Amino acid sequence: MKSKNLLFALLASVILMSFIGAKKQPSSHTPSRARQEKRSTTKNDFGFVFASTNTPKKILFVTSNQDFYGNTKISASNHFEEIIVPYDAFIHAGFLVDFISPKGGAIPVGYINTSDSLQKKYLYDGWFMDKLEHTMKPSEINAENYLAIYYSGGGAAMYGVAEDTTIQDIARKIYNQNGVVSALCHGTAGIAYLKDVNGKSLYEGKKITGYPDKLENKEMEYYKAFPFSMDKAIKNNGGNFVFSDKGKDGFYVVDGRFVTGQDPSSAALVAKQIIALTNSNFKDANTSNEKSDYEQVTEILLDYIEGTANGQPERLRKAFHPAFNLYTVAKDTLWTRSGEQYISNIKVGEKSNRIGRIISIDIEKDAAVAKAEITVPNWRTFTDYFLILKYQGAWKIVQKSYTWRELPKLEKK
Repeated sequence: MKSKNLLFALLASVILMSFIGAKKQPSSHTPSRARQEKRSTTKNDFGFVFASTNTPKKILFVTSNQDFYGNTKISASNHFEEIIVPYDAFIHAGFLVDFISPKGGAIPVGYINTSDSLQKKYLYDGWFMDKLEHTMKPSEINAENYLAIYYSGGGAAMYGVAEDTTIQDIARKIYNQNGVVSALCHGTAGIAYLKDVNGKSLYEGKKITGYPDKLENKEMEYYKAFPFSMDKAIKNNGGNFVFSDKGKDGFYVVDGRFVTGQDPSSAALVAKQIIALTNSNFKDANTSNEKSDYEQVTEILLDYIEGTANGQPERLRKAFHPAFNLYTVAKDTLWTRSGEQYISNIKVGEKSNRIGRIISIDIEKDAAVAKAEITVPNWRTFTDYFLILKYQGAWKIVQKSYTWRELPKLEKK
């Protein structure tokens, strides 16, 4: 009884955490504190390729805690688009993504365009935003777990990152294990002082790009508050700083295992090159026949989603722990149903018009939580939260809690 109560308490805390993460969202074009959680959350829509290694493919995002431009009262922030565009590309290619900042914890985000569908998607995604609320500290990172490091931009990126020796050490180790070092726009400032263990520039003679001084408004107070010139810093460290005079034209550079982009217009292109390089550099690892924990959890979630929709009760029994229970609240009363009761309502071969998708998966050792959305057209959209545990070599759904919202009824013609 104690273990059962503990599992239910764990699930309840997960759900509460998700609700809290979705309460407040930053408004358009205004730097805000993102509110989220510190874990390796990944997402998937059906049809994307997943990592096939037993150890998940991981990319480390570097962000800044800086709230203002130097000592001014001008708000600084991390560029939201420069975070979410590469992030979306990476998770759809099967990578896990972790976030760090010099101090850890919440980071300011800005340059938000709520009319952009992708930005809006992530802005109102509680699981994703929670990661920005609880970025990891550099001291918590094991560089051996990452195939690439990516420095996102925004004015905040000019502060606190470049001089952080722990972040420098992480980037150096990732690069020395055949990994990729990448940056976008002002994020390139983060690699300004990057050197090898002998004090030589890690990108000596290589082409590097970022947001150039030539396109900055040098008369503005924000620019005068910059701690250094990114162009000059890269050149002083032996790099060949290059850029497009035009700007906003998708300009990026790949030189060896350094991938850099000039501004937000090159975000997707930079991500594409990082994916190509990591897949090429770690080709042998990608051919492993062992399924990662992420793949296994995804598989049992699909057993639940597709098994219910396609009338396949055997897939549900495969996914559910024998003691699996479902919980929801109806008319202010806790309503509980057993897994067997749920399965008994699924008739073999009887298909339904349910449409399901996995929203997020969060794994830590032998425990995982996941979120899925199930839409039954002309009726309801359900939001499911799962508690999933691994024991005896297999992942099983232990409990599910859910809620729903009514959909407008479509009149029959």
